[in-house]
Amino acid sequence: MQPMRTPCNPGFPRLMKALKAESEGFETEPMATEATEKGGNPLIIFIISFCAAIVMAGGFAIVVEAFVIAAANLFELGVTFIWVASGANALLALWFALWTFVRSWHVERRLRAGLEVDEPKGSILANLRG
Repeated sequence: MQPMRTPCNPGFPRLMKALKAESEGFETEPMATEATEKGGNPLIIFIISFCAAIVMAGGFAIVVEAFVIAAANLFELGVTFIWVASGANALLALWFALWTFVRSWHVERRLRAGLEVDEPKGSILANLRG
């Protein structure tokens, strides 16, 4: 049963026919090229790891900073609390960014070697060692 042509739906049957014809040409086999077997370009991996670190640490820092400012205003803790808590937040966000970058680099290195992804470790140096 095909949908009827209505003023709200003038091209739906034509669109569905075009999508069906287009999807029949797709292959269902996974891509197997030399590029996926030997691993990605190190520059691309660096850029992806760096961007992931910025997104994760930046999002974390923004949320924590919002709580710091809200708590300072709610409980009237003053400017000193904001400065100290913001400094601690900046250090924590910097550690988190570095950890995310090193962890992403570590995972890509393991995948390139044909190994499984291991459990994350809290230490930056542990991820650097492999």
